[in-house]
Amino acid sequence: MNIILDGLPKAVKIDGVAVKINSDFRVCLKILRAFDDERLTESEKLTVLVTLLYPETPENTALAISQGLKFLNMGKEPQSEKSKSSQIFSFEKDAQYIYTAFQSSFNIDLSRIEYLHWWAFRSLFSDLGESFFNTLIGLRTRRSKGKLTKEEKEFVREHSELIELEERNSKAAEDFISKIGRRSK
Repeated sequence: MNIILDGLPKAVKIDGVAVKINSDFRVCLKILRAFDDERLTESEKLTVLVTLLYPETPENTALAISQGLKFLNMGKEPQSEKSKSSQIFSFEKDAQYIYTAFQSSFNIDLSRIEYLHWWAFRSLFSDLGESFFNTLIGLRTRRSKGKLTKEEKEFVREHSELIELEERNSKAAEDFISKIGRRSK
């Protein structure tokens, strides 16, 4: 799907019928938060997905889950392999830096914008300009590759609370989407 030519989807096809979805970025972030919550079972996580994404629960919940996961993955089938890359950001931990990066890069106040489609959010997110958030991403990336300069190593030591992400979050939401996506086919 080409978002420039085809627009941003506000429905998914389930059994040949277009079923309306809640496509705002906040809804999708709440779903990803649930996917990352170790206290929830897989069944509970999928219930959160269906409950939040669909204003009316579709009868074919297996296909609703599959289509919901595909929507969260910007129209692409979830990957069949676990991602091997280490996590470089957290929507939860880095929220304030993501907020300011959107504000400075696009003049978008994420707390006040009435609606922003998930795919638009993800596209803009991948193109954030110069910001403290991107500095964090750069440091985390270089650190995972063992390529920090002496000054960066010192900064990381002094500000480990900013740099460190919980180990269990290592791509947890994406891995969950991938794992469940394979099962729901």
